[in-house]
Amino acid sequence: MPFPTAYALLIGIGRYAHAPQLDVPITAADAHAVAAVLRDPQFCGYPPEQVTLLSAAAASRAGILAALDELAARADEGDTVFVFYAGHGEYGDDGYHLTTHDTRLDGRKVVTGTGIGETELIAKIRAIKARRLLLIVNACHAGEISPVLDPGEEP
Repeated sequence: MPFPTAYALLIGIGRYAHAPQLDVPITAADAHAVAAVLRDPQFCGYPPEQVTLLSAAAASRAGILAALDELAARADEGDTVFVFYAGHGEYGDDGYHLTTHDTRLDGRKVVTGTGIGETELIAKIRAIKARRLLLIVNACHAGEISPVLDPGEEP
């Protein structure tokens, strides 16, 4: 059954350009599997053109931020949005980050501006107008992401 008011952004990092020790190919495979289920008319029926899948080089910081901006521009209040991230969650000098294909590390810390910081992620999610939004983060320390998205509320 078609679900024309549904949008999805699926991110599976898989490979890291500057930190190959972080490579976990199963994260990209997970994102591809979720995309297949969402697009399948017998399961979820998301329109294929409304399912964005980012992995490997496409899952760069710029690519992820642009895809979140596109969701904010396309999805309306009555739509449903599903955002799925599978990769590493690491800390940097400026807080918690979801890593991207082009993340750089200094020791074990994410170099500022090379991952998606918690504050930046929440701001991008808040910009999406859909009243129904599901965010699934499969990353270490994912609990660091604020569980409250309403402006002015304390986590």
